[in-house]
Amino acid sequence: MGQQLNINTIGLIRGNELSKNSNPFLKQISEWGMKLYFLDRENYRKKVIPKEIALENVLIIPEGGFSELGVIGVECLINEMNEQIKAEYIITAVGTGTTAIGLSQYSKMKTIGILTLNNKNEIESNFKQLGIEKYLAINENYVFGKYAKESNVLTEFCKSFHTKHGIMIEPIYTGRMFYGLCDLIRQNYFPENSKIIALHTGGVKLSD
Repeated sequence: MGQQLNINTIGLIRGNELSKNSNPFLKQISEWGMKLYFLDRENYRKKVIPKEIALENVLIIPEGGFSELGVIGVECLINEMNEQIKAEYIITAVGTGTTAIGLSQYSKMKTIGILTLNNKNEIESNFKQLGIEKYLAINENYVFGKYAKESNVLTEFCKSFHTKHGIMIEPIYTGRMFYGLCDLIRQNYFPENSKIIALHTGGVKLSD
């Protein structure tokens, strides 16, 4: 968004041993013009903002976008979808749970969140922090061991999915979600003739 709207953006990255070339995410956002600051894990955990970053006229977006405003913002997405399609289920990838929590609050569809890391307790805590009831089925069967851990199964699935459907997905978020969706369909999790929305929340291009 910063690149498209010509807004300066700053990224605070956990791991001072990293560089902009450490992984596809960092390389991509750096190429798009985001200025990256690499923090040691202790300062990152404490949410320390480097002194050299001027805080005037800065909007700080929490990790994963998790905030009351982040959840409220999902209502616009629901309204846009409802204008185009009526469905019984909606499924999405879950990081901090911001998108999934918003979907579960504003959508009348049954909401399924596919965890991409082992943080179910954090998601439960985020519901409590916002003071809202949980209307979300959290599925933790497709984490593949550890967040962002490389998996040949996932990588091949993403490539095959793109070849078959012409939709690009990546193995960290959307790949896990679509893999889970396909597996749930195979297991007859959804009643016959159910209409399902799979929310593609973006990601990076797989290396050729």
